[in-house]
Amino acid sequence: MQIVKYNLSFKLSTQKIVLTGCLLLLFVLSGCSQSGIGPRPAPDLQTVVEAYLQQYQPGPLPRFFQTTYIYDRNGKLLVELFPQGKRTWVPLERISQHLIDATIATEDATFYTNPGVDPRRVAGAIMQNLEAGGIASGASTITMQLARNLFLGTDARYDQSIDRKIMEAGLAQELTQIYTKDEILEMYFNLLNYGNLAYGPEAAADSYFGKSAAELTVSEASLLAGIPQQPANLNPYENLDAAKARQGVVLELMARHGYLSEDEAREVFSEEIVLTGRFFRDDALDEAVEEALQRNPAPHFTQFVIEQLDAKLGAGYAERAGFHIFTSLDPEVQALAQRIVTEKVAELQPRWGLSNAALVAMKPGTAEILAMVGSADYANETIAGQVNVAVRRRQPGSSIKPLFYALAFDKNLISPATVLWDMPIQYTIDKRQNKSYRPHNYDDKFHGPVTARTALANSFNVPMVKLFGAVGVDLMMDRLRAYGIHSLTRENAYYGLSMALGSGEVTLLEMVGAYHTLANEGEYVAPQPILAMVNSQGEALTILEPADPRRVVSPEAAFLTTSILSDNVARSLMFGVNNRLVLSKPAAAKTGTTTDWKDNWTIGYTRYLVAGVWAGNSDGKPTNGSTGASGAAPIWNAFMEAMLADPAMLVKLDAPTDPAAWEFTPGDGIELRRIRCPSGLRCREGGEFFSKEWLDVAEFNDPLFDSAATGRLAAVYITRNGEELRAGACLIPPGSEDVTDENSRSVLTIPSAIGRTGGLMAETEIAKAFIDPDDVAPEQLRLQRQARDQAIAWSNSRSIPVAFGYCENVEETVRRLLGGNIQAVTVRGVGNHNEADGVARETDGQNGADEGEKDGETGSEGAATTENPPPAVPLQYVSYSLHHDSSCAGNYVLGQIVNRDGGLVPGVRVIAVDEWGNRAESVSKDGATDFGRFDFPIYNGNPHNIFINVVDGAGNPISATVTIEHKKGSIVDERCHYIVFKSG
Repeated sequence: MQIVKYNLSFKLSTQKIVLTGCLLLLFVLSGCSQSGIGPRPAPDLQTVVEAYLQQYQPGPLPRFFQTTYIYDRNGKLLVELFPQGKRTWVPLERISQHLIDATIATEDATFYTNPGVDPRRVAGAIMQNLEAGGIASGASTITMQLARNLFLGTDARYDQSIDRKIMEAGLAQELTQIYTKDEILEMYFNLLNYGNLAYGPEAAADSYFGKSAAELTVSEASLLAGIPQQPANLNPYENLDAAKARQGVVLELMARHGYLSEDEAREVFSEEIVLTGRFFRDDALDEAVEEALQRNPAPHFTQFVIEQLDAKLGAGYAERAGFHIFTSLDPEVQALAQRIVTEKVAELQPRWGLSNAALVAMKPGTAEILAMVGSADYANETIAGQVNVAVRRRQPGSSIKPLFYALAFDKNLISPATVLWDMPIQYTIDKRQNKSYRPHNYDDKFHGPVTARTALANSFNVPMVKLFGAVGVDLMMDRLRAYGIHSLTRENAYYGLSMALGSGEVTLLEMVGAYHTLANEGEYVAPQPILAMVNSQGEALTILEPADPRRVVSPEAAFLTTSILSDNVARSLMFGVNNRLVLSKPAAAKTGTTTDWKDNWTIGYTRYLVAGVWAGNSDGKPTNGSTGASGAAPIWNAFMEAMLADPAMLVKLDAPTDPAAWEFTPGDGIELRRIRCPSGLRCREGGEFFSKEWLDVAEFNDPLFDSAATGRLAAVYITRNGEELRAGACLIPPGSEDVTDENSRSVLTIPSAIGRTGGLMAETEIAKAFIDPDDVAPEQLRLQRQARDQAIAWSNSRSIPVAFGYCENVEETVRRLLGGNIQAVTVRGVGNHNEADGVARETDGQNGADEGEKDGETGSEGAATTENPPPAVPLQYVSYSLHHDSSCAGNYVLGQIVNRDGGLVPGVRVIAVDEWGNRAESVSKDGATDFGRFDFPIYNGNPHNIFINVVDGAGNPISATVTIEHKKGSIVDERCHYIVFKSG
């Protein structure tokens, strides 16, 4: 409501001074005033002051600024924040009576009896102004001063016009009518500027004397009471003599008005002033705030807390609001974390060229942040030390993989024993622009069929991308956000398949929170930096996201992921047995490295502590090839072991002393099942963990049903174009006639699907997201064929059987996978190792495969039959020699077929299959210059394997497979490979 102004403007002269003074006196004595401030806006005085200031004063919110205090979890002050000045509202009963008396005696001796304006002071002011020839005294009472501070802007506040004085008088009388004298006095005190950035008696008492306002002595109170007249000039730290002289005036007034005797006043004045608070220059507020932060043992953390609150309340609000914030930070854990980060960065920097690191530690279950180290050195400008890297977005690399695997386990799409084929794959991203994506592993190798346990533990990239594609980008990205990773703000399609390898930028805090979800049995709890919070009136506040658990993945999925991340045997293939992820207590951990070595990550947890580390350079400069294992893991390991080795720290974690209590134990929904590990696969020793939901749907009670099959091996033949060809193998399941433990075996199956739903190679969701919908089906078929051919090539190269599955379903499977014009599918009894150790089949161009698969055609309806198998085809040729050449013109596999005596032999068929399933055939020639020779051109310039076999007329291998590592040997630019097969 706009204040009614009293428009009385005069040009001052001696006569007019008398006249206006009399008018003002009459105005006061008549008690007339016009309502300008309206009814009381709130019951409590702080809200009253804030409401008036918001209505009449400019500036940020809240208008009535107060010091915000941030404490650690033990209640010890970390930092006080005062961006505009220090102030803590204090009620009148908590202000020393000495300060009340001194202030009233100095500013308004009739305060408790006047109506807001003192007529005698007005009369006295008239005479004083007459003598001065102008306005030398305004006769302002305490209530008039309060009105001035509340309702007048900065320009009008110091205006010496009669207009403004009459306005003040009117407002003061209105305040007196609405509020009690004690309420007016309380508001007045808390608005006073005492200099040294101190506002209000509580901040003043602390700044000058290091005590509360209630504890002020007469000497201290009389000194403070004189400062508000000229706060800048009477600051005792800068001008003690002036402040002391003003104290003498205050004491004289106290004696005059009966608060002290003259002798007492003289005695008080003679007391020495001892300043025990802290000195802040009024003109250097930023320096004062920075000094406070420098003394803070956790500056990044306290800044983070304020930023979190400001995100809810508005920029700058929390620092001015007078909050008392009791945080989750443990000072001892913070100090330990900071020391280790600083020391380890200094240790690692010469070798790896990394200059900074960040660390976040949480308490499992509550997600309380125990420590947040934002940089190796807050004061180091060369590494941008004041930047809190713990909440800056960085690419997480492979550290994000466990979150995806947990989702796949949660959906019962895979189990830890599910086979993921680590073989080359090429995704069509944009067919029209000929864009594709070819993921590769960190070691630039492909590892063939591996279990999900092995793939995750060793951080193989290709299986992760295939799994990501199978689950679908939308589900994966939505689940990441459910883990609390909110930095991924773009549309899902933007991130693409590379998100499986951590290409999107996230924060360390988000990642530690996501791992906390795994440690917390799949329930997400928002990171908790605040344990309790009250406003300046002592009222409890809840502003940030509460610690309400939200289910993200099942407890079973969380345990299966934890089991893998804590399996040092499983990860030893790539990390070695002695790696930094191993602790003295059971721990689950994962590293991450970006492809350019800019970002190193290690995140992990025990039953009682979760922690994550980022290491690198703040400016994004690449390190000298450091990885998550060599850059971040040493810091993570040192911090975790220091925590585990200190009994006092274990008490803070509520951790038991019983070693058994540290083990990751499966819940009721998990079962440990011994399995028969298929040939060519690496399985967990002692059995594998499976969810009971997975086991409930397992075919033939075999938990490997989605990737392998157990039974008696039989050979599968197809008839195509009137010619019978051996296609591969199948298994007669356990429980069938003549199937015993002695004659049954577990073998891998040709990949056509992953788990019980969705094709791993079909990439349905990815295809819809990244290629033309009309090309989805062809893209799926291409990927399926590629996976099938790679499995066959792998089988051939290692003489390890890969089956079509169980024989009872083999016809449907063979027709779906091989397609084309198949007249019959025949199963012939029990095969031996040689008969089932590879799959070779005749092809006549495409053989109608594309058309049959695309249209769902299956050829003739000939039924599968089971007959006695023909004799096994013996091996007839052996590899006699193999060497490589880097100087030849072109890229070829060149070879010869010789008999036992070394004579060249023409007309022998040779098959070559590369890692991508591309198959080529050559026959040893009979020309005058190339007699007995064969050759294959190599079209792919990337490093890869080529598998070579001599085959008979039916396509059966009659030699052991020779693996040629093209551009993967010691001479990486080798172009040609020479091989001789000799008759055995």
